[in-house]
Amino acid sequence: IFDAKRLPYVEVDGMNPEHRESREELFSISGVRGNYPQFFFVHSNGSTSYFGNWDKLLMINETTGIPKEVIDAHPEIETWDKVFGNVVASF
Repeated sequence: IFDAKRLPYVEVDGMNPEHRESREELFSISGVRGNYPQFFFVHSNGSTSYFGNWDKLLMINETTGIPKEVIDAHPEIETWDKVFGNVVASF
């Protein structure tokens, strides 16, 4: 999905012993251990925040086809552009 949307990302293999420190830091941020994949934002100030899991990513990807008038009437619906629009624009 990220490649198709041209969204830059870094993959951290949580099973790789060399990534243990990064894995533990990310688990601490998400509050979720051993549930893969997990997705995070690394902000321009260097801070990291938890975005969600695979189900959330799929849900947001599936909103792509919802008509604009429906999205406008339901601002609580998360869309790809709302969540990732600024991320892609910053690269």
